[in-house]
Amino acid sequence: MPGNGERDGMDASILKDAGFAPLDEAGWRRLAEKALKGADFEASLVSHSDDGLAIRPIYSRREGAVPLAHSHAATPHAGDAWTVNQRRDDADPVRARAQMADDLENGATGIALVFRGSAAAHGTGIAAGSETAFRKTAAARAAAPFSLRLEAGFADRALATTLARALAEAGAQAAPVHFGLDPFTTALAGGDGESGALAGLARDLIGFGFSGSVLNADGRLAHNAGASEALELAIIAASQAESLRLLDAAGVAPEDAFAATSLSLAADQDQFLTTAKMRAARLVHARMQAACGISEPRPAHIHAETSWRMLTRRDPETNILRNTIAVFSAGTGGADEITVLAHTLALGVPDPLARRIARNTQVVLITESNLAHVADPAAGAGGIEALTEGLAEKAWEIFTDIERKGGLSAAIASGAIRAMVEAARAARKARPIVGTTLFPLKDERPVTVLGPLDETAPAGLRPVLLADCVGAA
Repeated sequence: MPGNGERDGMDASILKDAGFAPLDEAGWRRLAEKALKGADFEASLVSHSDDGLAIRPIYSRREGAVPLAHSHAATPHAGDAWTVNQRRDDADPVRARAQMADDLENGATGIALVFRGSAAAHGTGIAAGSETAFRKTAAARAAAPFSLRLEAGFADRALATTLARALAEAGAQAAPVHFGLDPFTTALAGGDGESGALAGLARDLIGFGFSGSVLNADGRLAHNAGASEALELAIIAASQAESLRLLDAAGVAPEDAFAATSLSLAADQDQFLTTAKMRAARLVHARMQAACGISEPRPAHIHAETSWRMLTRRDPETNILRNTIAVFSAGTGGADEITVLAHTLALGVPDPLARRIARNTQVVLITESNLAHVADPAAGAGGIEALTEGLAEKAWEIFTDIERKGGLSAAIASGAIRAMVEAARAARKARPIVGTTLFPLKDERPVTVLGPLDETAPAGLRPVLLADCVGAA
């Protein structure tokens, strides 16, 4: 009997002998046009993003590309992996503490404290009067450090100071804290952003000396309302610019303002665009630092959260696949911190299984696929580099237009941002959703949740920009 590789006289050389001759892009195009049999090449094989960026079928490798730096490689608690964030958003405090302990014991390296009234709550959230929970959270963090992110509306900004004091008193300062101050998302949601209070509060929190960030420039609300990738990036840049002006007036140097700011973006099921969007955020962030005369720019801290608008209520198991692609894309795009919305979140408060799946979506990609072991794996890939640069340029164009309108606050007050988001949503509204409008189940399987979503929240929680896209045709 022939051994392995010798069956029927075959060995590895047959692959080399049967290989295709090298082919350049022009030769590939000739073969593609032949296969199209007269059909138009551009119409058949070139698609476009929501921002009108051409997505071509083939690209040459970008020679000399430099990987984009991220910030989590220098974070001692995380090593070479991004922070695996898990939401603490259950209004039941006993259940929420048990959930947090389970998350931290089984792979989570960060916790997002999600408060009712924040744009990130999506019908869940801790009650604003639950500040006493901070002491127990601080004690747990002192025993075993983990990253913390505060998701609260700017109207509840006093929570940030309460959290800072609780952590300081417990000696729980060894891991990053992201306080998430963001008056502009609150204003965009229809609430009172009161941005005049931002600078003083930010300066106080910076004084505590935590690693992490104090401010948050957030594009998730706009994304979930239907914004395109470039518009989401432009709103983040405009938020940063507005914060820079406020902090500069309070005597905070631009270098310190940038260092104190994290960026929050949505990650959805479009793999290449999500990866390119994360990378484009870094380009825009670096360009803003250069415009401020900062000679040694620091990489942005990017927090990615899986998209709310991509979730479906029908056949929610398909959301697991969407979340997996979103995490993969955000991770390869260089996100420093990722939060996964449970696949059943659109139906109610997630149960333990849904939470476990959300957490393990990240853990498996890190520990089994080793996804975090390569810095910027998309560097040099022609298609991703082209999308990255195209998104960055389009975002900068929209950002400068917002600045000409007087800045983000003025553009929100005038309704300009709302009009831009609504126009983007209208343009993409009719897209089909697999499992919902394409290949729907004949009979829906029962889904277990711990309780209903909060439907009694004020308008600020369900902002005028955020229509119910979940499960819509």
